[in-house]
Amino acid sequence: MNAELVSSELDSGPSWSRPSLAEASDDLPSWWNHPPCRLAVGQASRSQEGAARAFGSVPGSVRRARDFAASVLEEWGAEGVQEDVRLIVSELVGNSCRHAVAGEGDPAGVPVVVELRRLGERGGILCMVADESAKAPVKMDAHHFAESGRGLGLVAAFSREWGWNPLGRGGKVVWAVCGGED
Repeated sequence: MNAELVSSELDSGPSWSRPSLAEASDDLPSWWNHPPCRLAVGQASRSQEGAARAFGSVPGSVRRARDFAASVLEEWGAEGVQEDVRLIVSELVGNSCRHAVAGEGDPAGVPVVVELRRLGERGGILCMVADESAKAPVKMDAHHFAESGRGLGLVAAFSREWGWNPLGRGGKVVWAVCGGED
């Protein structure tokens, strides 16, 4: 898909009326309550169904998070969604590094957790990025010549579905589903 052709409309969304994955599946509400969201910077967690790693809230973490996601997807044989997930991870981790650090603490010690999960029978990959800010992500209507503001529009364009949820202990998780059944 050519990103230059992506709509910049605020209300652009899926044109179909099927229920969202979050509404249609009993397993999915547990996405945002999963323990790996509590990882400290540098820690990782792996299982048959998922992989997670915490990065510091610094610009260099965007590349490391993107490489982590690509490596996991290669191990899983999910190369078909690798480029879409790499783009989504880049955008979401970049947003977290820019907007989720509060106060004057050291951003390198503030975790941004990237978690990938296989969606089993439905197929596809769930990509989640959790941070400590409860501030909602805001999809902007960026002007064609703007240097920023297109990130969530790209996430919407390169995923089947995306959204965000507050975490019970504070913070939020922004998630996107790539690949799988339509």
